Amino acid sequence: MYYVGIDVGGTNLVAGLVDREGSILRKAGVPVDKSLDGAGLCRQLVRLAVEICREEGVALDQIQAVGAGFPGLVDNRTGVVVQTANMPFRDTPVRQLFQQEWDVPFFLGNDANCAAIGEYWAGAAKGCDPAVVVTLGTGIGSGMVAGGRLFTGYANSGMEAGHMIIQPGGVPCGCGNHGCWEQYGSATALIRMTRQAMEQDRHSVLWELCGGDLSKVQGRTAFQGARQGDGTALRVLENYRQGLSIGLIDLVNILQPQIICLGGGISNADDDLLLTPLRELVKKGSYDKSMPTRLERAALGNDAGVVGAALLCDMI
Repeated sequence: MYYVGIDVGGTNLVAGLVDREGSILRKAGVPVDKSLDGAGLCRQLVRLAVEICREEGVALDQIQAVGAGFPGLVDNRTGVVVQTANMPFRDTPVRQLFQQEWDVPFFLGNDANCAAIGEYWAGAAKGCDPAVVVTLGTGIGSGMVAGGRLFTGYANSGMEAGHMIIQPGGVPCGCGNHGCWEQYGSATALIRMTRQAMEQDRHSVLWELCGGDLSKVQGRTAFQGARQGDGTALRVLENYRQGLSIGLIDLVNILQPQIICLGGGISNADDDLLLTPLRELVKKGSYDKSMPTRLERAALGNDAGVVGAALLCDMI
């Protein structure tokens, strides 16, 4: 029994042939052709999915289901991608368009929800329930598995934890609100904080790390500076951890999952600069001071979305 999972990103499409245990047997990716409309992009999804099956020598009738994760709002019940950022999907009947090319059970998921399924099935959250996965990227993506099922809320748009308001009247967010968690805990937020601190300290080593060009500041820049003992970098990370911890504390106090996994490039930072002090902040701010919720680094990296998409059929 095999599954195909497709991670539909704003830059690349990645498809994986996945077995029942959540292992990726074959994977392939192509850049997104942004000139394609929804129908054209769906045809490309089919070609990529069929390609990896044939390369692995798996007949198409051995595929139990295909799943796809999209960076936006989806409705698996109707098979429609309601909206996505920077892609030509607006109320697009993706299931119908896909099945016109390949008549196979096809499931839709939000990319953050797919990452949660992947970590729950085969990653750091394996054996944990409830399990929450928080991805720190351009924004903050989040998903939860509870009772062995993906939780998406009444209208399929639940668990958008990145848009919890943690600072009323705070930094404007792309969603239209102000003070959303992702404006204080995402990789984008860390980059903004780093640049602001650099402008206030022209002698910081951070300037050397980015070649004197603010546009070259990355999420890892502050961590690099902190490892060199730069005071400005250390203060940036202290402020960043404070913002990140607030949302994590809220998740613990409301949901008390068995585990929260942190994913995204930021999560790969040294434990002493991120996870260890973050655990202390979350424990201090949690109602239950025994802190039964584990805070861990996600294990599957970019593969989490592929694995989770492949196994959507068993989790929705």
